[in-house]
Amino acid sequence: VWGNAEDGYEVNNQCVEAEDIVIADDATDADIINYLQLAGYLNTNETSLFEVEDNGDFIEICVKETGMPLYELRRNVA
Repeated sequence: VWGNAEDGYEVNNQCVEAEDIVIADDATDADIINYLQLAGYLNTNETSLFEVEDNGDFIEICVKETGMPLYELRRNVA
């Protein structure tokens, strides 16, 4: 991730970590963060540090304080 909190961020690289993550339609932001913690993608149990932004085709997990993106979950509609 390039950038900073003042000027904004740009993701400069993407890769596929997993293709079998299923998120229920009624999952809350806390549910998504908890799942990522259990799966080992977030190394803290402090859910209040993160926010979830649903952008339609993808869900972005960001650091709440800075807005820096950490993960992007893309919807795969088969």
